[in-house]
Order: sequence, then structure tokens, then C-alpha cells
Amino acid sequence: MHPNSHDAEHRAALHRLRRAQLAEARRIRQAVAAAYTLAPAHLCAPCRAYPFVEARQVAMYLMRTRLTWLTLARGAAFPMARIGRLLGGRDHSTVMHGAAVIATRLDSGRQEDAYLHHMICSIGTTLDATYEAEEARHRRAA
Repeated sequence: MHPNSHDAEHRAALHRLRRAQLAEARRIRQAVAAAYTLAPAHLCAPCRAYPFVEARQVAMYLMRTRLTWLTLARGAAFPMARIGRLLGGRDHSTVMHGAAVIATRLDSGRQEDAYLHHMICSIGTTLDATYEAEEARHRRAA
């Protein structure tokens, strides 16, 4: 086998994995929107009203903590710039801030943030069930 063909196969596999990761990011956006009874487009809107902002920050947090971005060398955290693009063209620093706000609230232990912990666990359970159902469909199709 030609050495370049191995590199081409590796790049093609990496491309397929990245597309799958982007699909998972979109699923996260949909699950968060559903949990907040919003349309997924609301997470991309410029609106700064509290329910929209919190939902968007939860999506940022979940994308940042649940997804990895595979590179030729290794897996890394899902790029903040990519998350920002998926959520309405926001800057990477907005994603950093949003994910940090949610992480801080989850670690605060304050009673008023208990619902947030419950919401994120519920969204995670929904996402896990979605992934498992999709895997079962793929196994049946194979």
C-alpha cells in the first residue's frame, strides 16, 4: 500500500468522525431547546432575554463538556469557535464565558441553582437515550 493512501484513509475517517461530532452538537442544541421549550433557532438568535441566554449557555457548557474534537494527533476539546458558530456566530470568548457561568453555578451549591443541575442531568439523560437508540438502529441495519 502506498504511504499516502494510509494518510488519505486516515483523513477521510477523521472527516467522518468530525461530521458525526457536529451532528452530536446539533443534537445537543435541539435537546437544550426542547428542555427550555424553545425552538433551536432561538439559541442562535441575538436575543439577550434571560431564558434564551441561560439556554444558550447550557448548550455551550454541554457542547464543551460532552464533545471532543479529533485531530490527526489526538482528541481535544470541541473548539469554542466552532461552538460559537453553531450558536449563532458567537465569538469564542462568549462561549468561554457562557460555559464558565454554568460550571460556576453547578459548583455553587446554592439552592436556586439546584434546578439547573437537574435540567442538565435531564438533558444528558435525553441525549444518552438518543445516542443509544441511534446505535441500536445502526446495529439492526448492519
